[in-house]
Amino acid sequence: MISGFFHFLGEQAFSLQQKTFEHISLAGLSVIFASAIAIPLGILITRFSWLQNITLRMGSISQTIPSLGLLALLIPFVGLGTVPTLIVLTFYAIYPILKNTNTGLRGVPSACIEAANGLGFSSFQRLRFVELPLALPSIISGIRIATAMTVGITTIAAFIGAGGLGDFITQGLALNNPSLILLGTIPAAVLAFVLDYGISRLEKQLQNRELKKTFFPQVQKVLLISIVSILIVLIGSPYVKQILPKKEDHIVIASKNFTEQYLLAELMAQLIEAKSPLKVIRKTNLGSIDVIHQALLKGEVDLYPEYTGTAYLSILKFPLNHGIFPGIDEVRRIYESKFNLLWLKPFGFSNGQTLAVKKEFSQKHNVHSLSDLAKLSSALTIATPPEFLMRQDAFPGLKRAYGFTFRKIIQIDPSLLYSAIDAHKVDVISVNTTDAKLEKSNLVSLEDDKKLYPLYQAAPIIRKAVLKAHPQIYQALSPLFGLLTQERIARLNYKIDVEGKSPFDVAHEFLCEFNLL
Repeated sequence: MISGFFHFLGEQAFSLQQKTFEHISLAGLSVIFASAIAIPLGILITRFSWLQNITLRMGSISQTIPSLGLLALLIPFVGLGTVPTLIVLTFYAIYPILKNTNTGLRGVPSACIEAANGLGFSSFQRLRFVELPLALPSIISGIRIATAMTVGITTIAAFIGAGGLGDFITQGLALNNPSLILLGTIPAAVLAFVLDYGISRLEKQLQNRELKKTFFPQVQKVLLISIVSILIVLIGSPYVKQILPKKEDHIVIASKNFTEQYLLAELMAQLIEAKSPLKVIRKTNLGSIDVIHQALLKGEVDLYPEYTGTAYLSILKFPLNHGIFPGIDEVRRIYESKFNLLWLKPFGFSNGQTLAVKKEFSQKHNVHSLSDLAKLSSALTIATPPEFLMRQDAFPGLKRAYGFTFRKIIQIDPSLLYSAIDAHKVDVISVNTTDAKLEKSNLVSLEDDKKLYPLYQAAPIIRKAVLKAHPQIYQALSPLFGLLTQERIARLNYKIDVEGKSPFDVAHEFLCEFNLL
């Protein structure tokens, strides 16, 4: 297993280098921005005791706000990618630097203050030549804490397409690939340790009072040089070329956070790259339809695969009418008139929703439909993604249509659903009908005998302005229309989820099989 991981590491060396640089860039800039805010604020509140108490209390409370929740709140205002990530990371890094700056300044011996006053120092001179040099070890300690914390939190950047080592972790969870998870967690842990150790050595050096006399005047120059260097390196990096405004020869393709979405996005990306002069920026693993829809409207995403039933219920907010749903033509008409977004032709399959149980459970209790399961539900535990409890085509709809009253509902990441039922921790899970893991986990997907769910036809959605500017996109994607039958998409999902192949390789093999590349 260890040799296999190192072989995998060699294959992913370039990606690891890029993701590590993205991670360092996000964390480093956040700490710099936080220091620029927290240190002056720490100086200010030291002068006013009433402001000090209020500010530190609010800062302490701010640390209890969930980072993902804060990130989600920012998306409608500042969009996806780097900007909201930097705001969130800076927000969390401010308090430890602020508190330690305040602590260090308050700990300056009164005798030193009196000596400075006796020498006729102005307030600014006293701050610059006496208080800050003496408080510097404490300030550096705050930066050390903030840096280690920020390196860990930066993994959330993966959820909104800002990159970093979190991309490996989220993809590894979605694809059930331990090597990818390790590829994200180990470098992040090493990075945090190395930075913490380096800053701790600097902190110890500053305990030497003789060194402080010569060191502190250089701190301002070092900080300035560091900021300028990071910005210069960032501006020249491939990473920033992706986060800066797109050029006309680029298109951004996004996906949600599960196998089939990765695959569909990769199929489209490879076709566009092969059959047009456009370069593709991939922003996979963006989470729910609401996140990607907002990104489309803001122009941060150009194209992604979606399902008609999900759009009908989650975006258009139409009621859940048993068996009575508009087709893709009606959804297409509303999307174009309301959002200036175009639904292209369907891929050829429908990925519906249902619940699944172990085959032995189905046989033992004669459970083959959702109505059969509803009779036993009060004694069962179900594992679902978080949105299952809120979407009307999930638990609320199931409860109304079938009368489900589960004993316990456990919310977990979609990538962990099959692990939960395989380990017999739960009795039921929510699934998609094209999931490859259904067969591997020996599960039975239950019939929706009351026709609760709409038809979930998969098709690309593209911004109208993008297709108008680049009509070659339609020609590039047209071979996919109708090509992905139910059996074919299930086979491709199987290669990724069960055989452990990457979405890129599976997409490439499939396109070559049909002579499309």
